[in-house]
Amino acid sequence: MAGLTARSWVALVVYAVVMGLVIKGFTIPVPRVITVPLLKLAVRCRILDPPALAQPTSPQPDDCAPPSPKPSTTPLANSSSRLVSTDAPTPVWNKRLSLVLDLRTAPVVGCIFLLATTVIDGSVVRLGIVGEDGVRPYDVLVLFISLAYISTALDSTGGLRALAFWISQKSARHPPNSPPSAPKTASGLRLFTILYCFWFFFGVLVGNDPIVLSGTAFLGYFTRATGIAAPRAWTMSQFVAANVASAALVSSNPTNVLIAGAWGLNFLTGFTAYTILPATITALVAYPLLLFLFTFFRPSSSPSDASTSSRQRYIPAQLLPPDVDPRSALVDPRGAVFHATLMLVTLGTLVGTSFVGHDLVQVWMVTAPAGVLAFARDLWSERRPPRVKDEIELADAPTHPVATPPVVASSNEAVPARPWTAQRLVAQTCRRFPTTSSTVSRLPLSLLPFAGGIFVLARALTATGWTDIFATWLVRVCVNPAATVFFVGYITALFLCPLCGTNIGGTILAVEILRSPTFSSSARVVADPRILQGAIYSLALASNVGALSWTVSSSLAGLLWVRILAQKGIRVTQREFALWLGGGMLVLLEGVACAVVLLEVYYWNL
Repeated sequence: MAGLTARSWVALVVYAVVMGLVIKGFTIPVPRVITVPLLKLAVRCRILDPPALAQPTSPQPDDCAPPSPKPSTTPLANSSSRLVSTDAPTPVWNKRLSLVLDLRTAPVVGCIFLLATTVIDGSVVRLGIVGEDGVRPYDVLVLFISLAYISTALDSTGGLRALAFWISQKSARHPPNSPPSAPKTASGLRLFTILYCFWFFFGVLVGNDPIVLSGTAFLGYFTRATGIAAPRAWTMSQFVAANVASAALVSSNPTNVLIAGAWGLNFLTGFTAYTILPATITALVAYPLLLFLFTFFRPSSSPSDASTSSRQRYIPAQLLPPDVDPRSALVDPRGAVFHATLMLVTLGTLVGTSFVGHDLVQVWMVTAPAGVLAFARDLWSERRPPRVKDEIELADAPTHPVATPPVVASSNEAVPARPWTAQRLVAQTCRRFPTTSSTVSRLPLSLLPFAGGIFVLARALTATGWTDIFATWLVRVCVNPAATVFFVGYITALFLCPLCGTNIGGTILAVEILRSPTFSSSARVVADPRILQGAIYSLALASNVGALSWTVSSSLAGLLWVRILAQKGIRVTQREFALWLGGGMLVLLEGVACAVVLLEVYYWNL
């Protein structure tokens, strides 16, 4: 192809390899001849604890994971006795290390490779991080992490769970002709509908990732408490509602921030005014489709599975709501009010400042102070050492830790002073600030290196001439607004989102192509501005609906969703995800979204 060089092909191959590693990670075991010196160096630099002070070799979760709500039941002989360790500590350098190339590391490694081979230079990296012409990648990252912290902190207070419990209980009624003492039951269809509306409404406000982080944990507890052995209908409906809803507001998804910034769209009149209607209609169409699928099909039964019968349905006729006082799920009432108010004020400020201009008030100037304020409030609320108290056992509910006695050799031996190491400092910080550290540990921090690397790789394709080539192909297809809306929508949802490193990577590449002068300044686009307008809003809807594509890795929310469900004992395979969501449902929902966008392009006063 004209204009392409060997460096261009190297950039394209590296981009394709990185996207493959994002979809399917690859593990490279590190030889012990390299592992042992590195670990010994880490011990000498006091990054890791020395072997003599290492904890016993029992599998432990992440240091910042929420502690168990149940205190240890191991009795102590008396107050002066010490707990004796029966397991000999294992030297830290006996651990096996592996280099994992996945969503967190592959984009960064790809950028380093392109720099080392001089395919790109430092200016490309700078543009991939700082951006230009209204596209500021750091705005996307700061907004997402800040709002993710506020919404996750709101979940840590138990606010969203308490509200979900309250809604599920308010939907319950006494059976007809039953005594007043009889337990209330809820219609499965009514509760399914109420929860679907609940996920959609709050997905519009806080985005899909917070709903996945908080709502999935609630569903794990809810389905167990109500005896739902096949929770697929409830989890799938939550995922669909949350991802369709995230198309409504700019702040609900990082892809929306990227699109609004790329073309300088006002958050309310330039973006939400043209995405709220397609998102709402798509959600309304998705509801009866979900209802039909989970009513027509029934869970498969096997002789070895006594909990599943041929009469069971995905949506039972009657359900017994969890016998839980919503107030007991509210761990920190003041914190819930604070974070909910802060979220609403931040969103309102974002909308208000979008009328001023993106150059005068940038997104990070609003979201970063809000995130810091939420973090400072959580630290201040835990300024006193935590106390043990009984709490409701909820999935991933924030709890106060139980102090455990130190592990020493004997009560008669002198206890050596433990040197401070980075590992011990992190563990002590997590124990001292359990709720704050739990909130931080639940943040999708892997988005930072991933999105930063993808921005640089997409900029590398632009610098080496590939986006102009793709834009040339796009101009040949987009002959009118209708062809543009449906082509951009389906290509983004069916191919870019699942194959370009989640919907974020697909949107980054699509924005680069649409912003290319080869497309934006072509004769057809200049003659009919509705072509570019249709492409922009079709991309906005597809980048959100594309989370329902045929791979779980089509969105970061999908990866989080599957991981949280697995922790709750609910397994969702890639094949099941593709069969239920990535087939006819995605094609139909994307078609509805594109049709509404096309009507807006023709009949709305753009």
